[in-house]
Amino acid sequence: MKRSRWYAIRVAPGYQRMAATDERLPESRRMESIIERNCRKDGFDIFMPSFYKELKHHRTNQVIQKRFPFLVGYSFVSLPKLNFEEMRRIDGVLCFLRGGAGYGPLEFPDGTIEDLYFAEHERRQAFLYEQHCRKENERHEQIHHLRGQLRKILPKGRKARVSMVDQAERAIDSLSPQIKERVQKIINELNALTGDAEVENLRKAV
Repeated sequence: MKRSRWYAIRVAPGYQRMAATDERLPESRRMESIIERNCRKDGFDIFMPSFYKELKHHRTNQVIQKRFPFLVGYSFVSLPKLNFEEMRRIDGVLCFLRGGAGYGPLEFPDGTIEDLYFAEHERRQAFLYEQHCRKENERHEQIHHLRGQLRKILPKGRKARVSMVDQAERAIDSLSPQIKERVQKIINELNALTGDAEVENLRKAV
């Protein structure tokens, strides 16, 4: 079994940004950086501790996911063969971090790398939880908005125990074709926003 030997490389500016999407790559590599892609292409094991953020696109206002390095300008590579010269030739690698003047590349113990992996994992889990909460809030806001649209379209005076969806389904045949199409679209959107377990709760909602 090959021993892990981790070293820090200095990464050229711009090489820690996300690489262009390549659909041929597995899902686990879809958000890799340029330096990671260059190293993996040549068979090197690389670890760039990172975190994720959601940002709004400045033109479309669409929420997009971005990945950023914990250590700007540095990544870690495993070199059990001590093939430093091959690593130096990879595009984006500037140099190795050294222990001082007259010393060779500084080797990092497995424990240090494991701590960084753990910190990255914790940050990733927190990000996924925040992302889930945002999506749930957006879903509930959309449901509230669609119910409000139905209230504006349908006749007044419905009984309190009759849900908006039930009233819309009962009244839809008596509506004009244009309004009928709009109401049906709203009902479909509401059904799509609610899981099977929530459909009955939506129907019971006032």
